[in-house]
Amino acid sequence: MNWLQIMEEVAERPHIRHMCDFVRAGYEDIVEEIVGVCEVPAPSHQEGERAAYVANRMGTLADMEIMVDEHNNAIGRYPGEDRCARLAICAHIDTVFPVSVDVTVRRENDKLAAPGVGDNSASVGGMLRLIAAWKDAEYVPPFDVIFVGTAGEEGLGDLKGIREFLNGYAERSDVDLEAVLSLDGRIGGVVNQGIGSRRLRVTFSADGGHSWGDFGSSSAVHILGSAIHGISQLEVPDDPRTTYNVGTVEGGTSVNSIAETATMLVDMRSVGEAELEDLERQVMQIISDSAERAGGEYHVEVVGDRPVGYIPDDHPLVSIAQAAGRQMGAHLETKASSTDANIPLSRGIASVTVGIYRGQDGHRESESMVPSSLQQGIPMACMMTEAIVQWIQADGDVPCDG
Repeated sequence: MNWLQIMEEVAERPHIRHMCDFVRAGYEDIVEEIVGVCEVPAPSHQEGERAAYVANRMGTLADMEIMVDEHNNAIGRYPGEDRCARLAICAHIDTVFPVSVDVTVRRENDKLAAPGVGDNSASVGGMLRLIAAWKDAEYVPPFDVIFVGTAGEEGLGDLKGIREFLNGYAERSDVDLEAVLSLDGRIGGVVNQGIGSRRLRVTFSADGGHSWGDFGSSSAVHILGSAIHGISQLEVPDDPRTTYNVGTVEGGTSVNSIAETATMLVDMRSVGEAELEDLERQVMQIISDSAERAGGEYHVEVVGDRPVGYIPDDHPLVSIAQAAGRQMGAHLETKASSTDANIPLSRGIASVTVGIYRGQDGHRESESMVPSSLQQGIPMACMMTEAIVQWIQADGDVPCDG
């Protein structure tokens, strides 16, 4: 299918034009939506209040089946002609900032500034305005569409929300997902390749003692240092890209105490499954050898496990995203990243992650974004979802119960 040509026709459909006009006329509504989301603190694993807020907004904007599941996912089911749900649209609701960080939004002209205002309050707000646009256009999709504010996407949240959504709600007999569209990041990219990762919390233990009286006793900090040095010497492939990092270390009790325990967090990533497995094997060998040489012990806990997954650059979902971007004057480059799309991709469900806003300083307290950019990004998402629905229909409707 020629998706560029199809997208030109999609853009002229009356209900799509209505949605786009609705979004362009609703600048202050966009601002209000983003501010409302951002000012509810939502660190990973503590998203309950924001999940309730997002679910309430979904229910206010449209007549939807609403719930917050036990994992803090806010789920809204938009009714279609066929009550089988075949498409999920998601945006993660958690942030990297602890509750202690002030998330009050500061507004200056066409700019909003606050920790988390872009990543991912702008995308969540954009998802909510997409629902509002559908409702205002009195749009009835050919099948049910599920909107999900996912929990636990960031850091050690380990994509918990989308994982548990697919394990739970998506296993219902009235759900047969054929595609997942994730809204996350800035305009300009379409993620069709999920970076796999393994994250380990490694704790070394040793005899310890007094730095003078017990000099020569094994030290957990010294073992940890030896392991870090060994890891830093590893050579990894550029293609498929593979990386490692020791992100945090802690241990010991005082400058004149030989440490009994020390802990480090190790991050390993690759777009190649075999390469990631090989890297982990090498890191584990270094950890074991370092402890054995010094007469210490170690314990490893897996704290992150994100699977590899991808669809090719010429997959219809990628072509649809790029055609919608072009229609709205944006060039979307394919790229690899670690997003909610990892999980459906790893399970054979077609998925992409697309950015719908412009901003800067993500994951920093100085973060900011430009709300008017969503007047480009949300219409792009409207066209994208319309074309995805058309692509799903082209495969033929199969009853949810098989």
